[in-house]
Amino acid sequence: GDTRSTFVSHLHSALSNAGVHTFIDAGLEKGQSLGPELLRAIEGSQIGIVVFSKNYAESGWCLDELAKIAECHRSHGQVVV
Repeated sequence: GDTRSTFVSHLHSALSNAGVHTFIDAGLEKGQSLGPELLRAIEGSQIGIVVFSKNYAESGWCLDELAKIAECHRSHGQVVV
């Protein structure tokens, strides 16, 4: 994504430095589906942080990821920021 090297990397560092275990999607090639590791990470998370960027809605992969986060919010009460 277009925020990965800026805002997201700073957010990841700040959370890690505060002792919060974080998982950032590694980024898939266009056309790939969400992998099992990412699905497990989303399902096992207590909090999902979604960072919207200018081009977010143009990525089917980002929208699939958001749909999975929303599903976990509804079914498991996951907090979404």
